[in-house]
Amino acid sequence: MKISWAIPDIQQPEKRAIKKVIDNGWYTQGPEVKKFEETVASYLNIKYSIGVNNGTAALDIALKCIGIKPGDDVIIPALTYITTGTMILFNNANPVFVDIDNTLNIDTSLIEEKITDKTKAIINIDLGGNVSNYYNLLKISEKNNILLIVDGAQSFGSEYHGVKCCTHGIINTTSFHAAKILTTIEGGMVFTNNKEYFIKAQAIRNQGESAKYIHEYLGNNYRMMDLIAVLGNSQLQRLDNTINQRIEKANYYKEHLKNVCYPEELSDTKNCYFFFLILTNNRDKLNKYLNKNGVETRITYPMPINEQPIFRKNNQEIYLCAKKISESIISLPIHHRLTRAEQDYIIKKINNFRG
Repeated sequence: MKISWAIPDIQQPEKRAIKKVIDNGWYTQGPEVKKFEETVASYLNIKYSIGVNNGTAALDIALKCIGIKPGDDVIIPALTYITTGTMILFNNANPVFVDIDNTLNIDTSLIEEKITDKTKAIINIDLGGNVSNYYNLLKISEKNNILLIVDGAQSFGSEYHGVKCCTHGIINTTSFHAAKILTTIEGGMVFTNNKEYFIKAQAIRNQGESAKYIHEYLGNNYRMMDLIAVLGNSQLQRLDNTINQRIEKANYYKEHLKNVCYPEELSDTKNCYFFFLILTNNRDKLNKYLNKNGVETRITYPMPINEQPIFRKNNQEIYLCAKKISESIISLPIHHRLTRAEQDYIIKKINNFRG
């Protein structure tokens, strides 16, 4: 048996929509991108959405919109995907790391001790879709006059106290990469209620152009294509059902797996389960065993971000919780094509494992 970790949810409506775009002859940023931006903004209940070519570009735009300058400090969790940190470097600013808590998200009780007069922003990520403590994050942001950016690459569809994730920051981003729950294969988006940031983000994604051939900002070609926007427009119509199916599969794992632990989930939150994460001793042996038996997995992530070579030379601190989690975490298959029989197979293999 071969069980994939993730499969893009591309169905017949998406295939027909792509053909329609090809027949229309408008392939790059155009009416389908605009429609996608509007439908996503409506889904999130936020004023402005700006479609871009990937989530990394979205983070770069977010930092540029708030005016991050060389030498500024930006706080991030010690366990996150690499681009949460590298986009700070791309803007010649300094990532400042904070350890995580049992939710695997930033430990809000440790943030204020890292704040200095150089601190300009916090970038938060909801690891795997598991929701962070936004009450504390917003309280810290307001108290210290530090802007909150949400990197929602993994939490599009999650909720905190009934409010959609990707909306809690002054500016927010997401990714629609091939592995994501809602995918345009590549693609991303910036979200905000701030009109000034909206106008600036639109310019930055188009070579910094504020008027035709007038370039006011340092920008890039971050434009989204109509060819991929139609995928998102179609999938958005079934997104709530897709997420409910993932929650059902996550609950089935939890009901039947033995001798593993899970990240803590805060009350009154909704986890979209971009990742289904387990924590276990003998992680590497179990992971090798699962792979050998046809179960594709991911280690998300194998080391705290500050231990990545690109950051390690400037930060020797040890983040104990992030370190411990990175040595015990496995992401199991969870996607729309995962069958109950496949889940039973995975569960049986894990429960029979003797490390």
